[in-house]
Amino acid sequence: MSTLEELRGGLGRLWDSVTEGWRYLASRASGALTRFKPAKSEEQGQVPEVIGSGWGLLTAELYEDDEHVEVRLEAPGMEAEDFDVSIYDDMLVVRGEKRYQQERNMDGYRIAECAYGAFERAIPLPEGVDADHVEAKYRRGVLNIKMPKAAVNKPRRIEIKG
Repeated sequence: MSTLEELRGGLGRLWDSVTEGWRYLASRASGALTRFKPAKSEEQGQVPEVIGSGWGLLTAELYEDDEHVEVRLEAPGMEAEDFDVSIYDDMLVVRGEKRYQQERNMDGYRIAECAYGAFERAIPLPEGVDADHVEAKYRRGVLNIKMPKAAVNKPRRIEIKG
């Protein structure tokens, strides 16, 4: 086999590996990829175009046990009042706005990866969440939403009498 054929084969394997990695990443993180739309203040030109991308990651974890369903959503740089949390059928919908804070000179930016603006993230929930007794807390950049399971769906032991 010639050196050119070996190089061609190696590049083909490398490309396959890279595309496999991107497919895996897309399948695992596609739900976390969230569109940030310009907020009203940004539409008026107060936020320079260089700041923030239109897309950002709002990563979440969903944990379920016999009593509760808990969702943790990482959203640093916000306040509790910046969020609106709702449950529609079997979806937890988190809306909010991450506001840009003008504290730095615009000429100093070299990397702008943070997203700013209004966003919406929908997270599918397992069946049986009691939407009337949900608790939400925001602390240290993490929104924690705890939802009890409805009583009808909780497992229970049935005593057999003889």
